[in-house]
Parts: sequence; C-alpha cells; structure tokens
Amino acid sequence: MRFLVNNKIYVLAFLAFLFMSGGVALSIDKNMVDEYQASDPSKNFRTVPVATVAIIPGAAVYGLTPSPILIDRLRCGLYLYKYGKVKKILLSGDNGTAYYNELKPMLQFMLSNGVKKEDVFVDHAGFRTLDTMVRARAVYQIQDAIFVSQKFHQARAHFIAKKVGIELASYESDMRIYRGSRYYKFREFFARILAWVDMNLFHTAPKYLGDPFPIQGSGIETWKGSIL
Repeated sequence: MRFLVNNKIYVLAFLAFLFMSGGVALSIDKNMVDEYQASDPSKNFRTVPVATVAIIPGAAVYGLTPSPILIDRLRCGLYLYKYGKVKKILLSGDNGTAYYNELKPMLQFMLSNGVKKEDVFVDHAGFRTLDTMVRARAVYQIQDAIFVSQKFHQARAHFIAKKVGIELASYESDMRIYRGSRYYKFREFFARILAWVDMNLFHTAPKYLGDPFPIQGSGIETWKGSIL
C-alpha cells in the first residue's frame, strides 16, 4: 500500500511540475506530433501500405448505436479489409461493466458487412490507447498494423506503438466534422503528455493482459462477452 501511495505522489508531483513548466509539456507534445508527421507519410486509404491487421479503437456508443466517430473508424477499417490492405481486424474497446459495451456494436458491424468470423479479433480490455497497443503486441502478437482512427488520435498511438515494437501505419478516419472536435483536440494534448509519462517514466502496464491469441489464427475465441 505504501508503494502505491508513493507512486501516486510521484505522479502528482511530476504532473504539477509539467503544469508549472508549460514549456516542457508543449515541447513533449510538439515532438510527439512532429515525429508522427515525419515518420508516417501514409495517412489515407490510397497511400497506406499493406499490413497484417487493422487496429480499430473503440469510442462512445449509445446502446448498440456507434457514435459518429466510431462508425467512421469502423467504415474505414472495413474498407481496408474489403480491398485487401489487411487480412485481420482487431476491435479494441471498453467492456468494463455490464452496462456499457463498445465491442458488441463494433463486432455486429463487421459481421453484418461480410467480414469472415475468423478474421475478427475482439479485445475487451482496450480501456486506453496504451492498453490497446501494449495488448496488441503482447496478447495478439502483432508486429505490423494500420491504426484506424481520427487524426487527433494518431500521434499518441504511434508513439506507444514504437515503444512496444509495432510497425504502425495510419489511416486517418476523419470523414466529417465532429461535434466537440475542439474538445477532443484539447483533451488529446493532456493524453499525449500522460502517454509520455506512462511509457518513459513508469513503464505503465495495461490493466489486464491474459492468454495469447496470435493474430495469425482465428479470432472467434476472443468474442466472449460480445456474442450477438
């Protein structure tokens, strides 16, 4: 217990330092975004390279209805699969309670649009982008992937992927102007700073790991909790 308390104290102290030293936070953020822009020139369907799997992170759902941000991610991931850019799809989202399940509508979307059952993997413990990317490497043993999400999200995903050893390309799934887009960009600034702290200072582990499900096999066994 004392160890946990001390760890929290260190985190709070460091975050307080960042807020007091705004230049440090701005520098971390700028470097992360610049590195993404420089390292990955392929950000759309036409230019993105072929990869083993499309990683599609979850977003808000309303019952069984995906939010606009999520449905655009799903549509873009489906395009990659239908046109042979990827062989597999990894759906990763929040299924942490009995009352909220991002994965069920995501899985329904893929199956209803003709994706083969064995080609869809479901990660129920994708609570954060860190969890999604670390688990992608450790549990699903992914070495190369296309991350399908909006532009504001991509730099953080690429930063974490590089740290865990995934060769990542991106498909920016911005298909419209989203309500609250300014908020998402503002929030993402702090999320990038936290990702830097997690990966460089505390080597934060995901909330859950578990048994391996290599992406080269069948994803059906990973569906537990998302059965239609």
